[in-house]
Amino acid sequence: MEVARISNLLNYFPILLTICLTWFFSYLIGVLNVKIDRPIITPLEEPEPTTPPSQALSNPAPYLNTLIIILIVTIAGILLLYLAKKMPRLFKNLVVALMWIVSFGISTLYIFLCVILFNLPFSEFLFLYSAILASLMTYFIVKGGEFKSSVASAYIASGAGSILGVSIPYWTFLILIIGISIYDVIAVFKGHLSSITKADAPLLKGLVVEIGDIALGLGDLFFYSLTISAILFNYGLAPAITSTASIIIGYIIVIYSLNKRRQLPGLPIPLLLALTTALTVNYIL
Repeated sequence: MEVARISNLLNYFPILLTICLTWFFSYLIGVLNVKIDRPIITPLEEPEPTTPPSQALSNPAPYLNTLIIILIVTIAGILLLYLAKKMPRLFKNLVVALMWIVSFGISTLYIFLCVILFNLPFSEFLFLYSAILASLMTYFIVKGGEFKSSVASAYIASGAGSILGVSIPYWTFLILIIGISIYDVIAVFKGHLSSITKADAPLLKGLVVEIGDIALGLGDLFFYSLTISAILFNYGLAPAITSTASIIIGYIIVIYSLNKRRQLPGLPIPLLLALTTALTVNYIL
């Protein structure tokens, strides 16, 4: 994330929309008591959430699961950046395919949940409506302006983030928040993300949300959503509300700090602040 004015309201649109959609999607999953299997990117079985921290955190599974996720994020990021710079046509086609597939998957799930919850009459057209919505979101990403692209990015990030937040193992989630924050600092200041500027945003359309004064990574929105969803399902309503406010406050701090630095990681301050406040509220209550 780089170069921003704290007074520009457009800078807050992607994160606020992502948060609103995350709460809606998480509500659908929670109220219908949907059980989602552990993600394949966390293959190792870890201790139960009720396991004492001293015992659970001495188990290697949460750390190895986190390492696998970070390795996937790193390899995918480096590969996509290489394709964007060296093979832009292939990169664009790959982004279109990935965005459509992810959009179709989350659209199918959430439209299905809406059909059940609100007793809607168009269940037989589920896949058709999902395909239409996925195509629309993909079009917004590729051809839409800043506003439409932000809407699509928020939809994809919150849809996928809510699913992973509900299904990610408890101890892996705690380690991941710390691990991905450290990763983001290294990647932005010393790693493959250090060379990206706001001028590169059009080249990385689909991976970077450009609106107002900011260029915000799609991954940032995804992890904001994952954090809120995981805290909601693991700790309850009050910690989730607190963590949501903390992410917004952390985001504002990052934007304010961008007046003094050219580029900053968008994850550490919001995520660590959200986790800290959620654990504090959960302990108090």
